[in-house]
Order: sequence, then C-alpha cells, then structure tokens
Amino acid sequence: MEVAKLGLIFCIIVVIIWLKYPLYLAMTAGILGAILLFQIPVTEALLLLGRQTIAWETIDLLLSFYVIIFLQLMMEKKGRLKNARDSFDHLLRNRRLNTIVSPAIMGLLPSAAVMTICADMVDKTCEDYLDAKSKTFVSCFYRHIPEMFLPTFPVILLAMSLSGQNVGLFILSMIPLVVLACLVVYFTYLRKIPREMPPVEGKVDTGRELMALVRNLWTLILVLAIIIVGNISATFAGAFVILLNYFVDHFRKSDLKDLIVRSAEPVLLGNMYLVMLFKGVLAYTGVLGALPDFFRQFPISLPLSFFLLFFFGTIIGGSQAVVALCMPIAMTAIPDEGLPFLAMLMGAVWAAMELSPTHVCAFVAADYYHTTFADLVAKALPSVILFAALCYGYGRLLMFLF
Repeated sequence: MEVAKLGLIFCIIVVIIWLKYPLYLAMTAGILGAILLFQIPVTEALLLLGRQTIAWETIDLLLSFYVIIFLQLMMEKKGRLKNARDSFDHLLRNRRLNTIVSPAIMGLLPSAAVMTICADMVDKTCEDYLDAKSKTFVSCFYRHIPEMFLPTFPVILLAMSLSGQNVGLFILSMIPLVVLACLVVYFTYLRKIPREMPPVEGKVDTGRELMALVRNLWTLILVLAIIIVGNISATFAGAFVILLNYFVDHFRKSDLKDLIVRSAEPVLLGNMYLVMLFKGVLAYTGVLGALPDFFRQFPISLPLSFFLLFFFGTIIGGSQAVVALCMPIAMTAIPDEGLPFLAMLMGAVWAAMELSPTHVCAFVAADYYHTTFADLVAKALPSVILFAALCYGYGRLLMFLF
C-alpha cells in the first residue's frame, strides 16, 4: 500500500513534466501529494520542511550551485574558454580530435547558448566530410561530454547530494565511460573525415600554447583537484578559487555586483531547493525502506530495472527530474553497490538526454544546421543504444570487481 502511494506520487510528477510544466511545479505537487497521501499532520509537515531547509545538505547543495555558476561567469567574462579552445586548435591540427575536444571545452559552460558556438566549430572543422544531420548529432554529443562526470553541472551536483557518494571517486569511475562515449561516435562518424587540417600561418609555439591552455583553464583544474584530492565540497573549493581568481584576473569591485546577481539563478536554485524538500519528506515517510523487497518480485534484476527506469525516464522527463525523483529510491533499493551503481545510472541518464525532447541544446543545434530534432534522434539512436549497453556492462563489471 505504501509503495502504491509512492507510485501515485511518481505518476503525478511525471504527468506534470510530460505536460511541459516547469520542474518546480512538479516537485511542489510531489511534496504536497506525499504529505496528503501519507497523512502527515500539517504542523509536523511544516516542521519537517523547516528542518530540511536548514539542514546542511540542503544549504551545501544550493551554495555549490551558486559558487560554480559564479566561477563559470568569471571565466566567461574573461573569455577563458574561448581562449582555451583557440589554444587547442593550434596544438591539435587534427580534424577528428578537434571535433571532440573543442566542443567539449566550450561545453564546460552550462548554457544552451554555447551550443551555437559548438555547432559552428564542428561545421568549420568537418566541412563537407559529414552531412548536416550527422554534424547536428556530433556537435551536440561532444558538447555534452563534460556533463557526464564533472561536479560543475547541476545534475551531477544533485546526484552527488542525493546519493551520498564520494565526488572524487565518482569522477574517476566515470572516466572509462567518457572514453567509451568518445570512441563510440569516433568509430561511427569521425572516421569518415580525414585527420589532416590546413596548416596555420607561421610556426606554432607549442610551449606557449600549452601555457596559455593552463592559464585559461587553471580555475576549473584547481577546483576539480581540490574536490578530488581533498574530498572537499564544491562549495568550499569553488569559493576558494573564486577568491583567488578575483585577484589573479584583476576583477574590479563593480564586476562583483553583476556576478553576484547573475549567479543567483532563481529557477535553478528553486528547483534544487524543492528537490531537497521532496527528499526530506520521502525519508520521513519511511517508504523507501520497503522498496528493496518490492522490486525483488520482478523477473529482471534490480540493477537492470533501475537502469531502464533512469534511461527511459530521462528521455521522457529530463535528467534533473529523474535524478531528483529516482536517485533516493535507487540508492535505497540497492544500498550495497554504491559507486558502481551510481556510475551506471548516471551513464544511462547522460546517454538518454541525447534522445530527450526536453534537451534544449538539441533544438539549438538542429536550428543551426537547418535540420530537425527527428534527424538528430535518427543519427543518435545507434550510437546511444551501443553506449547505453556498454554503460550497463561497465556498471555490472564494477559491481563484480568491487
């Protein structure tokens, strides 16, 4: 009966998202639905929401989002990613590698507007060796490589908070999947184009370009190093690097006001706040504890059940919605698999976003190349299915080994 109530709440959230209403409305409906269906008294519900609001896990998540957005805006203001991309172009005179690396660098900025820049880069690099439909998929695919594993993106930060796993170990566990993703599309598309690119004018100073690369990406490198090596929250790692970068990049006090305001994205932060409230309400009901026995009734394995749930759920509702709704359930249902299970699920989420109509970047890329979302899906489907299968196999291998 309790699991049926949770299923009804799940359906309410999915239907609201399917009707293309904002995530914050879906999560609000989920919170209210849980309070009503589990008959939590009004006073107790208000106290519960208050406790979750001031809980450090909620505050830390919101601050992490804020400082990472702040840091990305600092880099954008100084043109750091564009400069880094130019350095890579000078260092890698290889069409195939440039098609992978350049969009991925620009993809470090979590903005759909960057997709146009990535599409233009791929278009100029691949020229006529790939058709427009193929370039639509390739540019969108490689632009989102960083979103698979870096804790500078909302869905990764959210997954880390809800799963309770070590961020540094998660990044390391995802690196093989990043390599597999790059190779899958390399062998299905990029082998069709020649490696050679027209030579640049004059001699390339390799040492100078490498120094420029480090100079333009040092903030992200340092944040990730602090998180991985020191096992420190993105909140504190990001805040330290922001303070350092303020002096290194000679920001003015007048710049700070604009950055402080723009970093507080109300919709994104509001969504994440509601996700944490929803998590708190579910934890209070105790229904998550009944899920392992419930899922064991089905004829397929628990990991495969959740893998398919995350994959198809993401296609329907988007990555943030699925992670917010399903991650606490998944980690409770299979508590002993931890990091391998998380890597498998996040690989599924990332792959499914390439096919999801909730993915804004897909439409931006299609618009640039004068193709359609359907064209992108048709080109993406074989590669995404292959990568998803490899992702599931990789997750099961990690479970077996660890």
